[in-house]
Amino acid sequence: MTTLTRLYGLTVRSEVPLHQDRPAAPSAPVDLDIVLGARRGATDAPPPGRTLLDLRMDRQLYTGSMTDDAYHLRFYNACDIEINREMDHAVIHPVGDTDEALLSVIAGGTLLAFVLALRGETVLHASAVQVGDVALGFVGASGMGKSTTATLMCADGGRLITDDLLRLDLSQSPPTCSLGATELRLRKAAGDLAGRFERQPTQRITGDERDALAVSVADTEGLPLVGLVVPAPDHSGQSTRASVHRLGAKESFIMLSRFPRLLGWQDTRMLGQQFQQLGDVVERVPLYVARLPWGPPFAHDLAADVRRAVGIDELVPAAVAG
Repeated sequence: MTTLTRLYGLTVRSEVPLHQDRPAAPSAPVDLDIVLGARRGATDAPPPGRTLLDLRMDRQLYTGSMTDDAYHLRFYNACDIEINREMDHAVIHPVGDTDEALLSVIAGGTLLAFVLALRGETVLHASAVQVGDVALGFVGASGMGKSTTATLMCADGGRLITDDLLRLDLSQSPPTCSLGATELRLRKAAGDLAGRFERQPTQRITGDERDALAVSVADTEGLPLVGLVVPAPDHSGQSTRASVHRLGAKESFIMLSRFPRLLGWQDTRMLGQQFQQLGDVVERVPLYVARLPWGPPFAHDLAADVRRAVGIDELVPAAVAG
């Protein structure tokens, strides 16, 4: 079934389920069409054209390239994606017996991040939560706890703006946030965290075997981003309270550059664009590192400690949960 969704400032019509509860108006002009193409056989060869990004860890994960008439994304042993040069039409070709659930993860994450970056938009590897009339973001690499910390904030009265991919409008100061994902994808402890909500969130298992929680979401576009927090989980069991400190401008730039939403960029134009964007972000948004006692179980007042440390309570005291 084709859906029409408003995500990251784009109206997306997709034949692949995106599992996001942000329906677009039926009359809205479509910015990106995602259609399902024919299945293909697996190959270890890179896609055609000039390589733009390439990521290999313990195995080859993906390669993005550009030809005269299209962009190509190859997720090895999962799918091939062809995007026209206007960046308004993408065809996803599943590889072998790849199921729809995994295609949903790729389409709603890496594909949209790739298209946004090519369009010149600022995207961070971050989740964001609304508190009052402002936004607080949590940025970091996969597995650092940004979704978990955002979940704790939502359980304490925040509303989810997005998870894992944050698009910013740098024409405003402070930058403003586009509404994005309506689920929080957690690697572990979803059961424990779900129990912290006054109203139990809906849960499902994603195509990459994470627990997704559908929580209360923000519905206001363009909330100002007043802070970014890098979670630093403390698994020692010795600390009981959050320890938060603000970084200087140079430290902030170095820290933020460690966590691109898309790893493996090789194209010099894209790298230059991202460095300029990160410089603009750190000039306008304070960046904090928060050493957090990690669970499960998680301390009841962890979210409140983070809010107080970054000054959110002073900005919107009426919106802060007791």
